[in-house]
Amino acid sequence: MVGSIWGERYRMQKRLNSLFEDFFRSEPFFGSERILPASGPLSLLAKSETFDVPLTDLWETKKEFRAEIDLPGIDKKDILLNIKKGSVEVKAEKKHEKKEGEKGVHRLERSYQGYCRSFSLPKNAEVEKAVARYENAVLKISIPKKELPEYKPKQIEIK
Repeated sequence: MVGSIWGERYRMQKRLNSLFEDFFRSEPFFGSERILPASGPLSLLAKSETFDVPLTDLWETKKEFRAEIDLPGIDKKDILLNIKKGSVEVKAEKKHEKKEGEKGVHRLERSYQGYCRSFSLPKNAEVEKAVARYENAVLKISIPKKELPEYKPKQIEIK
């Protein structure tokens, strides 16, 4: 009977995880893009058991796109930030191991902390001029906007 209780807990957790993944995958950010990619290696990292999706504030001003990503307990050197045309990817990992040994008594403690987040950018994001800084456990990203050529519809004669 104990096994069935844990089995049901596992099934419920999988269902809840699926609901949250579906919610974040369908939530728009800066247009009609997705917060988490529907497929690809980064989406697997964000959904894995070892990586958490960090709390993130995203907003847009007249001149730029901004993001603030909470990464508590992470050192700046442990953050990997990739900004490329169309997306931003943040991954942070911190591993800690502590060993103690005294007269035949040994203790080994380990901790692991990992975050992974990805979101899409609109076409007018000028990724070449992106700036990021890390202070007080918050990664702050600023990406300027660039002017896109204005689309002018053209009427075509049908022959």
